[in-house]
Amino acid sequence: MTKLPNSLDSIATPSPETLEIEVLDLLIREYGLRGKLSPLVSERDQNFRLDATDGRQFVVKIANSAEPAQITDFQIQALLHLEASACTVVVPKLVRTRTGEASSNIATADASNVLRVVSYVPGRPVEESVPGPGLAYALGQCLAELDRALGDFSHAGESQVLLWDMQRASELRDLMAHVSDPDLQATVNTCLDDFEERAAPLFPALRSQVIHNDLNPGNILITDSEPATVAGVIDFGDMLRAPLIVDVAIAAAYLRSTDDDVLAAMQALISGFDSIVPLEDRECELLFDLIRMRLATTITILYWRKSARSEEDAYLKKALREQSSERFLRHINRISRQGFADRVLTSIKAL
Repeated sequence: MTKLPNSLDSIATPSPETLEIEVLDLLIREYGLRGKLSPLVSERDQNFRLDATDGRQFVVKIANSAEPAQITDFQIQALLHLEASACTVVVPKLVRTRTGEASSNIATADASNVLRVVSYVPGRPVEESVPGPGLAYALGQCLAELDRALGDFSHAGESQVLLWDMQRASELRDLMAHVSDPDLQATVNTCLDDFEERAAPLFPALRSQVIHNDLNPGNILITDSEPATVAGVIDFGDMLRAPLIVDVAIAAAYLRSTDDDVLAAMQALISGFDSIVPLEDRECELLFDLIRMRLATTITILYWRKSARSEEDAYLKKALREQSSERFLRHINRISRQGFADRVLTSIKAL
């Protein structure tokens, strides 16, 4: 059996399975909140939406027992920092207990888990289709505003050990055997080889800060208006300190169109970010390999998860439905590094 690297421990540990009645009792006792709980899918935590009896809505998050207390506090303090900043992006707001605490503890069968409550951000996820250039540009601006607000934030937990951290990409080699298709495994290996040769050695010289690290379509909420606008950003569980350009690459990697103008949404998102936080030439030149590395990471972790978790695992089911990363990685490879530079980077530098 493949030995799990430490960076995979937090997503290898099963999510908490706290009974809803126990959660409701705690919410009444410590928060003065009553209502109905609805489970939400999460990679490693246990999350609920709370529809309170007074009409308000909240998200209740119970942290995975493998998550160090320092990391949980890091996420809490980041939300408080954003609330106190001039950030224009709507994000969840922390709800304190009756006694002013930022979180509570709830006992499960074999552990005591940290529970926190945040406001529910209304909107619908950008999961059904790839956004057009106008919305993609707005998403880029939204990410830039968020990163700008996080630019002066630091915390002892900002270097959490997580395999979704692109700085730890080499550890994916320990899981490569789980990618059963030989051609796909070779493609993923090539992405990792290119990343290690072209991008990773330059990381120490790049601008670094705390980044969101997971601006996927499920974490971006938009309005139902026409045209749709960005309603907010959620799920700060993968935050960490990393090169700023990694946040842009991750967001771009989820704009997985395979039509004739595959790069239009990517180009718009990157341009939107650049309009708020100007990108350096050396950052732009890494984008092609960083985007491919995020896709390779998604593929590798998905195949590992298929071998490690039950077929009934809710997060696995959701991930399998969104198995677009393989098709898109092959599509991006056909475009080539030079084709990407000619279309995306040239247009940004010309602005």
